[in-house]
Amino acid sequence: MADIMLRPDLKTAGGEVCDIMYNGEFVGTLTLVYRESDRLKGSIHLEQQSITIANKKKVYAFVQSYIQDVIDACGIKECEVLVSYSEYDFVIATDHAMQPAIFEVDNLADIRQSHDEAVNYEWVSDETRFDDIDADYGLDQMDMIQERKKQHGYELVIVAENRNRVEYHVYDKDSELVAEASTHVYGSDVIGDVIWKFDPFDEEMDLVTELVVADFNEDETDTFIFNMIYNGETIDTVELTHIDLLDLVEDIHSDATLPPNPEDYTIVMARDDGDTLTYEIYQQSYGGLPIGTATVDVSSRQLTGFIDFREPGDSDDRELIASLLLDELDKEKDYETFNVSMLYRNKLIDEIWFETDPFH
Repeated sequence: MADIMLRPDLKTAGGEVCDIMYNGEFVGTLTLVYRESDRLKGSIHLEQQSITIANKKKVYAFVQSYIQDVIDACGIKECEVLVSYSEYDFVIATDHAMQPAIFEVDNLADIRQSHDEAVNYEWVSDETRFDDIDADYGLDQMDMIQERKKQHGYELVIVAENRNRVEYHVYDKDSELVAEASTHVYGSDVIGDVIWKFDPFDEEMDLVTELVVADFNEDETDTFIFNMIYNGETIDTVELTHIDLLDLVEDIHSDATLPPNPEDYTIVMARDDGDTLTYEIYQQSYGGLPIGTATVDVSSRQLTGFIDFREPGDSDDRELIASLLLDELDKEKDYETFNVSMLYRNKLIDEIWFETDPFH
């Protein structure tokens, strides 16, 4: 049985644009604009070269059923949707630097080749292309991305290339699919969606962003915009300019080489309920709001507790925060052991156990 689905590309309160997928391949676009209890107008366009006449009837039936669901849900009284089955003549986009030739090529490889003919590149040992930049800098960037990829076990795989579109799958170290990414190339801009199989942490979104960005030539691209989607909702939008990309690499390098600074953190007792102590955790570089709240059960000499983070940081940051919390507990209670669980978005991300050294 054919697998037909609509993949949201742009969605607002009064309209939506969806990619039409047939057996995992892009075959067309559905565009709808509607007003509740009033009107719906839109269009269905199927790419003639991407789907056969026999299969297009199945797609039409699927999309018509979806439109009927929208009509019923919004109480639409008047509907008009135009349907076409043809090749694209051209695409209009906002990038003033876009060349018409981009849309006359057959796939992304041709796009990259057309750029290659106009630009002289330096080639470095990992076959990554750079122009007018320091080759060592490019190698450092790739090395850091590879190191972060190794730590998380994420692997980026191209699953489809069509004209100005590239689609990826992201797998973890157990070869499980964790996300699907779809990107569109509009001149020097790359816009895409990353659809997650789970609710990702910030560092996981950052890593996938880095992996996708690294697949494009930075000298040909000015802007990246990625919508992070989970359960059909956009949970974050990442926008990077060329300068941001340089800052991102510097941040990665800084994070990898500099240990966390204890003076950057402050832990303040917020409540004392007898057997339960509550602390607010502040970070100077984050601002005036706490980055987490610690709740500790001190009813016995075996202390237990948890820290609910609003900003999780990395493992070194969390270990330092646990040590600083322990210093505060020393002022309030004698203990033998301390077990602290660390949560972010109600998920367990770390657990640390401390034991006092016995005196003889």
